[in-house]
Amino acid sequence: MSSRTVGHKVALTGGLMLLGIAAGFARPASAGCLDYKAKTVSWQTPSFGSFGFVKVSSEQDSWSWEPSVRRAPIVGLWAFKYISKGNYATLGIKNGVILDGGNTLWYADGNENTVSGVRAPETGDVCLGIWKRTGEWTYELNHIGLSWDPVKGLPGGPAFIKQSVTLGKDLNSYTGSFSIRQLDPDGKTLSTPAPIVGTIVATRVNIDTDTQESLP
Repeated sequence: MSSRTVGHKVALTGGLMLLGIAAGFARPASAGCLDYKAKTVSWQTPSFGSFGFVKVSSEQDSWSWEPSVRRAPIVGLWAFKYISKGNYATLGIKNGVILDGGNTLWYADGNENTVSGVRAPETGDVCLGIWKRTGEWTYELNHIGLSWDPVKGLPGGPAFIKQSVTLGKDLNSYTGSFSIRQLDPDGKTLSTPAPIVGTIVATRVNIDTDTQESLP
């Protein structure tokens, strides 16, 4: 066999190996929880002159799996107040009385956390909740506040607090209504003659905020 023939065979073998490797990389990726199947990769030349990755096209729209709550403008930190309205006949609480206030954080994943600036920490001043978007500007929140009786050294009854709020068009405030169902320690029996109701007002806390209205 001539050296030229051997050279051709070596070149052919090497070429087939390279094609096999390339074919392996070209197969759609199907492993993983999302069973994501890539199709094409697009590139563009940015204005500063270097190449940059732009987008991977897939069988599903980009980020279509992302929960809509992540794009909701309610997400962020807020200063809030609960103001009594409509409780005098059933509970003897006058309109306009501030029942609670503090800070609440609406997370992008649909969870919520409130810290009260009115309740004593030893009685329980933290609430955890979940929320959903009900319209372009409206939201519903359900959170629970656990309480503690420091005198008896026993758990107090939980409170379920429902809110229906509307975000202001400036995205820096919201208003709405709330209803508090204060329960006995059994977690089932209403401990007040009726739920506590009223209005809620809140203002956004941003990176430049350095004041917060005092609470009673």
